[in-house]
Amino acid sequence: MEQGTRAVGFTRQWNRVIEWGCGGGANAVHFAPRAREFIGVDISEQSLHECARQVEQGCDTPFHPVLVGVADPERALGEVGVPCDLFVCFYVFELIPTPEYGERLLRIAGEVLAPGGLALIQIKYDDGRWSTKPRRRAYRSGLAEMTTYPIAAFWELASRCGLQPETVQLVPKNELDERYAYFLMSKPIAAR
Repeated sequence: MEQGTRAVGFTRQWNRVIEWGCGGGANAVHFAPRAREFIGVDISEQSLHECARQVEQGCDTPFHPVLVGVADPERALGEVGVPCDLFVCFYVFELIPTPEYGERLLRIAGEVLAPGGLALIQIKYDDGRWSTKPRRRAYRSGLAEMTTYPIAAFWELASRCGLQPETVQLVPKNELDERYAYFLMSKPIAAR
């Protein structure tokens, strides 16, 4: 993240950081110490409790949990309030039911970010082979590949949702899985 923020000239304080799909806090323990407030959004109350516990063990940054239902992710907008400086989302987009649902999440990211804020979102990419296409509700046979996107299509989708893609880093294979893409995007500052 440090390298990416320097590359795009993002030098301001991370006052408010939001993690969409915070789970038990594996990423929160790295981001929360740098923030003045950390907002964790998840569909599981137990995950939010564990994330809060992990953040409290690692730093004194206030943790704000936001429980959302899968059917209404936009409900989180009312609980987040003041715009955020950083929106992070890892290992979520590949699990959502459809690419269209991903568009809803990108629009939420665009709405919660302050002008000039950054979003770091990880997806699984479709490399053009039939086996890497979205599964469309085939949870039993392909949970970790439910939703995939061609790189250029996700870049364009993010732009339509109010985010300016800055960089993308591809990880074709690692110890966890394959075909990860990490998009660093900014929310444009309105022209005066």
